[in-house]
Amino acid sequence: MTRINHRTYQEHRASYDKIRDVIAGEDRLKQAGAQYLPEPEGMTTKQYTRYVQGSSFYAVAERTLRGMVGSVTRNEPILELPPRIEDMRQAATFEGHSLDVLLEDALREVLSIGRVAMLLDYPTDGAAPGSAPFISTFTAESILDWKEELVGGRQKLTHLRLHESNDDLQDTGVEQHLVLTLSPAYAVQRFHVSTKRNGPAIQSAEEVQVGEDIVPVINGSPLFDIPAVVVSPYNLKADVEKPPFLDLINVNLAHWRNSADYFWSLYLTSQPTPWVAGAINEKNKPTQIGSGAFWVLPQGAQAGMLEFTGAGIAAQKTALDDLTAQMATLGARMVYDGKGRNETADTAKLRHRSELSLLHSSVNMVEAGILKLLRLAAEWTQPNTADDVKLKLHRDFVTAQMDPAILTALIKAWQSGAISHDTLLMNLKKGELMDVNRALDDERDLIEEDETVLTFPTIPQSGAA
Repeated sequence: MTRINHRTYQEHRASYDKIRDVIAGEDRLKQAGAQYLPEPEGMTTKQYTRYVQGSSFYAVAERTLRGMVGSVTRNEPILELPPRIEDMRQAATFEGHSLDVLLEDALREVLSIGRVAMLLDYPTDGAAPGSAPFISTFTAESILDWKEELVGGRQKLTHLRLHESNDDLQDTGVEQHLVLTLSPAYAVQRFHVSTKRNGPAIQSAEEVQVGEDIVPVINGSPLFDIPAVVVSPYNLKADVEKPPFLDLINVNLAHWRNSADYFWSLYLTSQPTPWVAGAINEKNKPTQIGSGAFWVLPQGAQAGMLEFTGAGIAAQKTALDDLTAQMATLGARMVYDGKGRNETADTAKLRHRSELSLLHSSVNMVEAGILKLLRLAAEWTQPNTADDVKLKLHRDFVTAQMDPAILTALIKAWQSGAISHDTLLMNLKKGELMDVNRALDDERDLIEEDETVLTFPTIPQSGAA
């Protein structure tokens, strides 16, 4: 049997699917039905449909992810590229997307799933002379198998099998795999793979190679490293890490299940039910209810309304609030005001630092992974230019827009000579009232060149004549 998947692949695949379904939102989850929302015992199919449709999904995970990615990308990254690969700024990926798009996609994958692979390659068909390399990205689900070994005293990636999309193979049951090996030079193979499954597990697989082995040659020499990185929130190793969002996803699902019970209980108990006791038969049985309905009951009959009493629904509401607070402690501050229940100010600070620590680490790894491939691209196209590549993502994740009162005070302090012009500009930069990537010298040059800038009147110093 051909080995297709790493021994840990199936174990983590279920988590990846769950995370993607929850981030996709309410419609995806409701279509999945009992997979995420088990059917309570004794319910009919019709009742279960009503039970699912009446639930309300709180999209905490998706909002949290969007907020975390937005906090990183709200400022333009610092990016310098040598002329030979400058085109990668606007067309860095196989699909022709810019580096900004690549950065956002990589951050989203690493923060939520905890894993993304990126491969540097050259166009093979229709490429113009002097074309720049491009970067292909592969989701965690597409990273099928991998191996790292000690080569020349260094731990290296020596085998990587990736699922490669191919529109021609859609709905055929055949997959296209890209296999990258180091033995000892870098080689590329493509296979068409047919699999037989027993449930989610692969029972057997047959593969047929497409074309010949490709041994890329750069600047007249083969490569002795696979030009790929596997990025996690903590390192650039191929080993699988626990997805950062998994705990939040599990609590988000628990909140949804509790929501389904809560709204089902409201549905059953919110409408009072009439009851009649006495000699009631088909002829005198009431058939309507409301102000326009008229009941004629036999002598001695009694009527009343069944209404819910008790604390059951209140307990369900409390459970929903508890789960909301728990989601806040797992990274959902963007949708939860204040501290968690019974959470002290010191604990809230520690939680905040922990969340920013994960974000900071993820930014470090995404930056390091893309920078490594960009420097490799520079070396491929023009030797000795790798050090000319600069990439720096901002770590200022929290908006720090300056308060108008503080701005007024700074201007007055500058006008009165209490602070220098450099100090004023530095504070404007910290307060995000000027481009955070612009040097102070460049800002002063722009001020001098701008004829529309007003000059402030000089205010005499105390004691002047």
